[in-house]
Amino acid sequence: MNIANIRLPRQLEADSSAEAIRQVLISCAAKLMPGGKIDVPLIKWSGPLKMALQKARLQGRIRVGLESISEKLANESYGIKNAHQSSGATYGDRISRLLLFSNDGADRFYRHIEQLLEQNAPRLFGCKLNVDAGVLGQLILGKDKKIKIIMAEHKDVVSGVLRAIAAVNNDLQE
Repeated sequence: MNIANIRLPRQLEADSSAEAIRQVLISCAAKLMPGGKIDVPLIKWSGPLKMALQKARLQGRIRVGLESISEKLANESYGIKNAHQSSGATYGDRISRLLLFSNDGADRFYRHIEQLLEQNAPRLFGCKLNVDAGVLGQLILGKDKKIKIIMAEHKDVVSGVLRAIAAVNNDLQE
């Protein structure tokens, strides 16, 4: 997936922040893992990002764990395929789900992520966070439990998280 060509949620396209967000994502992109096929942004852990994720958690818009996320995406893909066949309309051509994962995973974990991103493109976009699973677990669950991967499940949450990522990066450039 070429980051320069991704289609962001409509609200970001409408308020003219989409291009700035794309540029931020491109500027911090690197291979998901050594020998990997996919580039993903490497995201700095920040206050605005934490706030956006906490808000999403309170709204019930965060899914936790690779197995749960994989199952949810498979069910959604099935639904999108059926909707497309019955109506002929195009679904899932822009980002509506955001996969966020820690930087302390094993190669096998990152291979699974790469597979999920490939299978669910372009509606699923992934970012590697510059934190370990303990920090992510503390934020999402509020206790000492490790979480390596979460998925933001709604376009409003995705937009909020992407805005938070871009805001921090723009502050660093000024």
